[in-house]
Amino acid sequence: MRQIKFNRVVQIIYPLLVYFVLYQLGVGLLIDSYGDKLGKLMCLLIAGTICIIPMYIIYKTVPKPIPKPIETRKEWFFCGLWVVTVVTIGLMLNFVITQSGLLDYSDGFERASETLSDGSLVVKILCNAIVIPILEELLIRGIVAGQLYLWYGMWPAVVLSSICFGIMHNNIVQFIYALIIGILLGLMYVKNKRIVLCILTHGLLNLLVIMLSY
Repeated sequence: MRQIKFNRVVQIIYPLLVYFVLYQLGVGLLIDSYGDKLGKLMCLLIAGTICIIPMYIIYKTVPKPIPKPIETRKEWFFCGLWVVTVVTIGLMLNFVITQSGLLDYSDGFERASETLSDGSLVVKILCNAIVIPILEELLIRGIVAGQLYLWYGMWPAVVLSSICFGIMHNNIVQFIYALIIGILLGLMYVKNKRIVLCILTHGLLNLLVIMLSY
Protein backbone atom coordinates (compact mmCIF):
# COMPACT_ATOMS: atom_id res chain seq x y z
CA MET A 1 0.00 0.00 0.00
CA ARG A 2 2.81 2.43 0.88
CA GLN A 3 4.52 1.58 -2.40
CA ILE A 4 1.32 2.37 -4.31
CA LYS A 5 0.94 5.73 -2.55
CA PHE A 6 4.61 6.54 -3.19
CA ASN A 7 4.24 5.69 -6.87
CA ARG A 8 1.19 7.94 -7.11
CA VAL A 9 3.12 10.87 -5.63
CA VAL A 10 6.01 10.27 -8.03
CA GLN A 11 3.68 10.14 -11.04
CA ILE A 12 2.40 13.61 -10.12
CA ILE A 13 5.63 15.21 -8.90
CA TYR A 14 8.00 14.25 -11.69
CA PRO A 15 5.99 15.91 -14.50
CA LEU A 16 5.97 19.10 -12.40
CA LEU A 17 9.76 18.80 -12.07
CA VAL A 18 10.11 18.28 -15.82
CA TYR A 19 8.03 21.42 -16.35
CA PHE A 20 10.11 23.38 -13.85
CA VAL A 21 13.45 22.37 -15.37
CA LEU A 22 12.59 22.58 -19.06
CA TYR A 23 10.22 25.52 -18.98
CA GLN A 24 10.81 27.68 -15.92
CA LEU A 25 14.58 27.30 -15.83
CA GLY A 26 14.72 27.13 -19.62
CA VAL A 27 12.95 30.48 -19.93
CA GLY A 28 15.38 32.06 -17.47
CA LEU A 29 18.41 30.78 -19.36
CA LEU A 30 17.02 31.84 -22.73
CA ILE A 31 16.15 35.32 -21.49
CA ASP A 32 19.60 35.77 -19.93
CA SER A 33 21.31 34.61 -23.13
CA TYR A 34 19.01 35.82 -25.91
CA GLY A 35 16.37 38.04 -24.31
CA ASP A 36 17.73 41.30 -25.70
CA LYS A 37 18.03 39.82 -29.20
CA LEU A 38 14.88 37.71 -29.47
CA GLY A 39 12.59 39.32 -26.92
CA LYS A 40 11.44 37.77 -23.66
CA LEU A 41 8.17 36.47 -25.03
CA MET A 42 9.92 34.68 -27.86
CA CYS A 43 12.06 32.96 -25.23
CA LEU A 44 8.86 31.78 -23.51
CA LEU A 45 7.56 30.53 -26.85
CA ILE A 46 10.71 28.52 -27.54
CA ALA A 47 10.88 27.00 -24.04
CA GLY A 48 7.16 26.21 -24.06
CA THR A 49 7.31 24.53 -27.45
CA ILE A 50 10.23 22.37 -26.34
CA CYS A 51 8.50 21.42 -23.08
CA ILE A 52 5.29 20.36 -24.81
CA ILE A 53 7.05 17.31 -26.30
CA PRO A 54 7.97 15.49 -23.06
CA MET A 55 4.74 16.69 -21.43
CA TYR A 56 2.66 15.09 -24.19
CA ILE A 57 4.66 11.85 -23.89
CA ILE A 58 4.04 11.79 -20.12
CA TYR A 59 0.36 12.59 -20.61
CA LYS A 60 -0.03 9.66 -23.00
CA THR A 61 1.55 7.21 -20.52
CA VAL A 62 -0.12 8.14 -17.20
CA PRO A 63 -3.54 6.87 -16.09
CA LYS A 64 -6.31 9.25 -17.13
CA PRO A 65 -10.13 9.33 -17.30
CA ILE A 66 -11.47 8.18 -20.67
CA PRO A 67 -14.24 10.29 -22.24
CA LYS A 68 -17.35 8.76 -23.73
CA PRO A 69 -17.99 9.49 -27.41
CA ILE A 70 -20.21 12.52 -28.08
CA GLU A 71 -23.27 11.13 -29.83
CA THR A 72 -26.01 13.73 -29.58
CA ARG A 73 -26.46 17.43 -30.31
CA LYS A 74 -27.34 17.94 -26.66
CA GLU A 75 -23.90 16.69 -25.62
CA TRP A 76 -22.24 19.00 -28.16
CA PHE A 77 -24.36 21.86 -26.83
CA PHE A 78 -23.23 21.29 -23.25
CA CYS A 79 -19.58 21.11 -24.33
CA GLY A 80 -20.01 24.47 -26.03
CA LEU A 81 -21.82 25.83 -22.98
CA TRP A 82 -18.88 24.86 -20.77
CA VAL A 83 -16.50 26.75 -23.07
CA VAL A 84 -18.66 29.88 -23.23
CA THR A 85 -19.28 29.88 -19.46
CA VAL A 86 -15.63 29.52 -18.44
CA VAL A 87 -14.44 32.10 -20.99
CA THR A 88 -17.11 34.59 -19.90
CA ILE A 89 -16.29 34.19 -16.20
CA GLY A 90 -12.59 34.46 -17.03
CA LEU A 91 -13.07 37.75 -18.88
CA MET A 92 -15.19 39.14 -16.05
CA LEU A 93 -12.62 38.08 -13.47
CA ASN A 94 -9.82 39.63 -15.53
CA PHE A 95 -11.74 42.91 -15.60
CA VAL A 96 -12.43 42.86 -11.86
CA ILE A 97 -8.79 42.17 -10.97
CA THR A 98 -7.58 44.83 -13.40
CA GLN A 99 -9.90 47.43 -11.88
CA SER A 100 -9.33 46.41 -8.27
CA GLY A 101 -5.96 48.11 -7.85
CA LEU A 102 -4.40 44.81 -6.81
CA LEU A 103 -1.97 45.04 -9.73
CA ASP A 104 -0.22 47.99 -8.09
CA TYR A 105 0.86 45.84 -5.15
CA SER A 106 2.50 43.00 -7.06
CA ASP A 107 6.03 43.44 -8.39
CA GLY A 108 5.87 39.84 -9.61
CA PHE A 109 2.87 40.63 -11.78
CA GLU A 110 4.62 43.67 -13.25
CA ARG A 111 7.60 41.51 -14.24
CA ALA A 112 5.33 38.82 -15.70
CA SER A 113 3.30 41.42 -17.59
CA GLU A 114 6.47 42.96 -18.99
CA THR A 115 7.61 39.56 -20.26
CA LEU A 116 4.21 38.63 -21.72
CA SER A 117 4.00 41.92 -23.60
CA ASP A 118 7.55 41.81 -24.97
CA GLY A 119 6.72 40.68 -28.50
CA SER A 120 4.60 41.25 -31.59
CA LEU A 121 0.91 40.39 -31.76
CA VAL A 122 1.72 37.21 -33.70
CA VAL A 123 4.20 36.06 -31.05
CA LYS A 124 1.71 36.88 -28.30
CA ILE A 125 -0.97 34.76 -29.96
CA LEU A 126 1.39 31.86 -30.69
CA CYS A 127 2.77 31.87 -27.15
CA ASN A 128 -0.14 32.86 -24.91
CA ALA A 129 -3.09 31.50 -26.89
CA ILE A 130 -1.61 28.30 -28.34
CA VAL A 131 1.63 26.98 -26.84
CA ILE A 132 1.12 27.92 -23.18
CA PRO A 133 -2.50 26.64 -23.01
CA ILE A 134 -1.44 23.32 -24.55
CA LEU A 135 1.50 22.95 -22.18
CA GLU A 136 -0.35 23.98 -19.01
CA GLU A 137 -3.47 21.94 -19.74
CA LEU A 138 -1.50 18.79 -20.52
CA LEU A 139 0.33 19.18 -17.22
CA ILE A 140 -2.28 20.53 -14.80
CA ARG A 141 -5.52 19.05 -16.05
CA GLY A 142 -4.34 16.10 -18.14
CA ILE A 143 -1.63 14.76 -15.83
CA VAL A 144 -2.20 16.17 -12.32
CA ALA A 145 -6.00 16.49 -12.17
CA GLY A 146 -6.58 13.37 -14.25
CA GLN A 147 -4.63 11.11 -11.91
CA LEU A 148 -5.98 12.73 -8.74
CA TYR A 149 -9.49 12.25 -10.08
CA LEU A 150 -8.95 8.53 -10.65
CA TRP A 151 -7.36 8.00 -7.23
CA TYR A 152 -9.18 10.40 -4.89
CA GLY A 153 -12.26 11.78 -6.65
CA MET A 154 -13.47 15.03 -8.13
CA TRP A 155 -12.84 17.70 -5.48
CA PRO A 156 -9.30 16.69 -4.46
CA ALA A 157 -8.45 16.64 -8.19
CA VAL A 158 -9.99 20.05 -8.88
CA VAL A 159 -8.73 21.85 -5.77
CA LEU A 160 -5.17 20.47 -5.65
CA SER A 161 -4.57 20.90 -9.38
CA SER A 162 -5.91 24.46 -9.22
CA ILE A 163 -3.54 25.31 -6.36
CA CYS A 164 -0.65 23.98 -8.44
CA PHE A 165 -1.92 26.03 -11.38
CA GLY A 166 -1.92 29.17 -9.24
CA ILE A 167 1.51 28.56 -7.71
CA MET A 168 3.20 28.04 -11.08
CA HIS A 169 2.31 31.63 -12.07
CA ASN A 170 4.71 32.98 -9.43
CA ASN A 171 2.83 36.06 -8.22
CA ILE A 172 -0.20 36.81 -6.06
CA VAL A 173 -2.33 38.46 -8.78
CA GLN A 174 -1.97 35.62 -11.25
CA PHE A 175 -2.26 33.10 -8.40
CA ILE A 176 -5.75 34.37 -7.56
CA TYR A 177 -6.79 34.50 -11.20
CA ALA A 178 -5.30 31.10 -12.07
CA LEU A 179 -6.75 29.49 -8.93
CA ILE A 180 -10.31 30.50 -9.83
CA ILE A 181 -9.95 29.74 -13.54
CA GLY A 182 -8.19 26.50 -12.61
CA ILE A 183 -11.19 25.39 -10.55
CA LEU A 184 -13.49 26.03 -13.52
CA LEU A 185 -11.17 24.24 -15.96
CA GLY A 186 -10.75 21.40 -13.47
CA LEU A 187 -14.50 20.97 -13.17
CA MET A 188 -14.77 21.06 -16.95
CA TYR A 189 -12.16 18.32 -17.23
CA VAL A 190 -13.56 15.93 -14.65
CA LYS A 191 -17.09 16.41 -15.98
CA ASN A 192 -16.23 16.05 -19.67
CA LYS A 193 -12.89 14.21 -19.45
CA ARG A 194 -11.70 15.97 -22.62
CA ILE A 195 -8.34 17.70 -22.44
CA VAL A 196 -8.94 19.24 -25.88
CA LEU A 197 -11.91 21.13 -24.46
CA CYS A 198 -9.74 22.60 -21.70
CA ILE A 199 -7.00 23.57 -24.17
CA LEU A 200 -9.57 25.24 -26.43
CA THR A 201 -11.14 27.17 -23.55
CA HIS A 202 -7.80 28.25 -22.07
CA GLY A 203 -6.51 29.33 -25.46
CA LEU A 204 -9.68 31.21 -26.39
CA LEU A 205 -9.72 33.05 -23.06
CA ASN A 206 -6.10 34.12 -23.46
CA LEU A 207 -6.71 35.14 -27.08
CA LEU A 208 -9.65 37.36 -26.13
CA VAL A 209 -7.64 38.99 -23.33
CA ILE A 210 -4.85 39.70 -25.83
CA MET A 211 -7.24 41.19 -28.38
CA LEU A 212 -9.10 43.27 -25.80
CA SER A 213 -5.81 44.70 -24.56
CA TYR A 214 -5.40 46.23 -28.00
